[in-house]
Amino acid sequence: MYWLDLTRRLRTLSITLVHCVLLAVALLWVSSASSEFAKIRREGGRLVTSSTLKWVGTRGSKMPRHAIAVNDSDPSRVWCRIRESFVYICGSFEDGVCTVPFLSAVHTSNENVEILVSLHGSSRVLKMKWDKYEAPPPNAIAAEQHTLLAMHIKDGQSFTGFLRPKDRRAYVVAEDRDVDPPKYWVSTEESAFVLTEDEPLRYELRDIVFDEPRAGVTEDEIEKSVVTLSNPGESQVVIQEPTTVTVGHLVYWGRVKGTLAGRNAVVVSPDGEQRQLVWGDQNEQDRAHQLLLEADLPPGTGVDARIFAIVRKTEAPYSGKLISIYADGDRLMRSIQGLHMDQRLLELKALYSPPYYLHNKTDLNIPAFTQVLYKSTTTTTTTTTTTTTTTTTTTMPPPPDDLSLQVDAQESVELSGAAPEPRTMAFSSAIWYFTFICLLFFRPV
Repeated sequence: MYWLDLTRRLRTLSITLVHCVLLAVALLWVSSASSEFAKIRREGGRLVTSSTLKWVGTRGSKMPRHAIAVNDSDPSRVWCRIRESFVYICGSFEDGVCTVPFLSAVHTSNENVEILVSLHGSSRVLKMKWDKYEAPPPNAIAAEQHTLLAMHIKDGQSFTGFLRPKDRRAYVVAEDRDVDPPKYWVSTEESAFVLTEDEPLRYELRDIVFDEPRAGVTEDEIEKSVVTLSNPGESQVVIQEPTTVTVGHLVYWGRVKGTLAGRNAVVVSPDGEQRQLVWGDQNEQDRAHQLLLEADLPPGTGVDARIFAIVRKTEAPYSGKLISIYADGDRLMRSIQGLHMDQRLLELKALYSPPYYLHNKTDLNIPAFTQVLYKSTTTTTTTTTTTTTTTTTTTMPPPPDDLSLQVDAQESVELSGAAPEPRTMAFSSAIWYFTFICLLFFRPV
């Protein structure tokens, strides 16, 4: 009986493992099949991922936000795609149904439909003319590897479908709604309009508002250098020692979804200051500060000056208006949210040691003191810093031998675009089913 029971348990375990593996594969497919960024076709046929367009699953007649309309005058008819025979076919979505041309027949579906959406309303889609004698236009939007979104316009009507570059033909769903019932068929065209994504040349960020309560500010004191001033001579003399201190300045406005990193940008701060930078990158700049240290030293004495930089690091959420500027001068403005990071110099100071004799390092009876070399004036914790450069001279308390020192200084989406995706819900349902199956097969025998 023991061996029989053990055999039954092993058989049950093997069946369970097979089911778990199959379900795990199904779960991976479901999760990977959820919404994905669209692909665009570069010159030469290479596909790259779009930064502003996404395929989002839908259910029934529910329309995701910022869906790309077939015609701007009719937002109820948008671009869609469905999977037929393991390939994606594109067409138009209207009244909860996606209609596409497939082979020589018109296919419709209200399940597993994906809608093309503009991420955060950030994309600009153009219709470019094409015919069979020329290559598809650059940045054409792809439904999958070998098909591009295309439409044919005739008598004011837009017939949607796809272009297959290898065939040099466009396949669209033609229709005649003047008959009852309406008639639909697949039409092959030698010329069409191909949908392309227009990418901005540069950005402007304006109307910035920081979330001050959520801002994080830290200050670090960093030792930059140590300078020794010495007078090995036989008479008292003013010793001058020039030095250079380099401090990094960092500005970052986040990688906002629906934008292209690496584009030139102008950021207008709340007080009106304009700053040129590269969008999506941490803009770092080293700034050199020329300093001249002076000390009136008696013969055979010296002093050490340690240079410290006080650096403030700020991280703060912000909202603002981002303007995308295109090659033809068109401008697209939208509201964004992001994280601003800023690292800048607040203060440079020198900490002087007590003067000492060079031959035995014995300190003179003079206390150490600190001299501020540079100080910025900050208007707010997260906006612009204005600086003033002053040249100051500080005399130490008169020592027994009348020693004096002199210092001279110069100078961090809403993703509200897409509606909830049905495949995400399907993924959750599959997890519950997966758990149920495992419990079912692992139950005591």
